[in-house]
Amino acid sequence: LLGEVKFPGTYPITRGETLHHVLARAGGLTSYAFPQGSVFLRDELREREQRQIDMLRERTRSDMATMALRAAAANQSGAVQAMSASESLLDQLQTAEAVGRLVIDLPGLMVAEAGSKNDIVLRNGDRLLGPKLKQEVTVIGEVQTNTSHLYSASLSAGDYISLSGGTTQKADRGRTYVVRADGSVVQKNSSWFSCGQG
Repeated sequence: LLGEVKFPGTYPITRGETLHHVLARAGGLTSYAFPQGSVFLRDELREREQRQIDMLRERTRSDMATMALRAAAANQSGAVQAMSASESLLDQLQTAEAVGRLVIDLPGLMVAEAGSKNDIVLRNGDRLLGPKLKQEVTVIGEVQTNTSHLYSASLSAGDYISLSGGTTQKADRGRTYVVRADGSVVQKNSSWFSCGQG
């Protein structure tokens, strides 16, 4: 347990013990904690994610080789463009590292009884980071200025994009999304884009 926990540190666990129990043993979170932004990491998930990244990397390489052969044989500009996009994806995959994050509802877990549906049976190596309360919303991607803004409940995701100068010409507006502090992803058709929800 790291961060804004009253007694952070490494805790031994018994078989079947849950996060609710261990947090109670650690005295719970401090008054400065931001439970919605807590990060729960598991080694097993990180290893699985890394295998998926490695498989995607190999598949992308294979697809690129196939596209290169097709482009050379047919001299098609579309194949060349697709290959350029694949090269960009492969560049990203080369530096991608698995994290092993499990999206959890820590506020729900803390108010529910131990062993509830929100509780998590712990495994060796699990880690929980309780961050400090954050007050900013960061806008990145194809916007005029990648920047952070002070959070306001009255602002929508579109408002934050406007505060960053709006989208660029290369932006795919239909694929805009929000990554919440807990790691969950909200698509553009969600209500968060039309009303101020944290």
